[in-house]
Amino acid sequence: MKIRLLDDSIRLRLSQSEVTAAGEQGVVEGRTRFPDGSVFAFALESLPSTSRPDAAFHDGRLVVSLPSTQVRAWASDDQAVSLAGEIDLPGNGVLTLLVEKDFRCLTPRDGEDQSDLFVNPEAAC
Repeated sequence: MKIRLLDDSIRLRLSQSEVTAAGEQGVVEGRTRFPDGSVFAFALESLPSTSRPDAAFHDGRLVVSLPSTQVRAWASDDQAVSLAGEIDLPGNGVLTLLVEKDFRCLTPRDGEDQSDLFVNPEAAC
C-alpha cells in the first residue's frame, strides 16, 4: 500500500491483493521503519459499525476507516477506481480521504515491481 500525505489530505493506493484483502478480511496495513527503530504504521480498515469515513492517528499509527459495505462493493467492482470522503476538522476545514486502486505505470520504472498492480486503463490507448 502506498500513502501520500499532503496538508489535510490522505491518499492510499492499493494493489490487487490489498484490495482483495480489504474487501474480504477488512484490513490492510503497511509500515515504514526508520533507522532509530521507530515505525510509522498505516492501515485501511473496513468497519461494519461505521456509516461514514473516519481517520485517526495514535502512537505512530494512522488508520483510515471506511464503511464495510462501501469497501466490499468497491473491491468487487472492476470499474470502480476510488473511494473518497471528507471529515470536518475542529475549527474549520476538512480532511480529505482518497483510497484508490493502484495502476501500473505506462512507462516501466527500473527496480519497481508492478506485477500486483491493476492494468492501467490508458495502456490500451
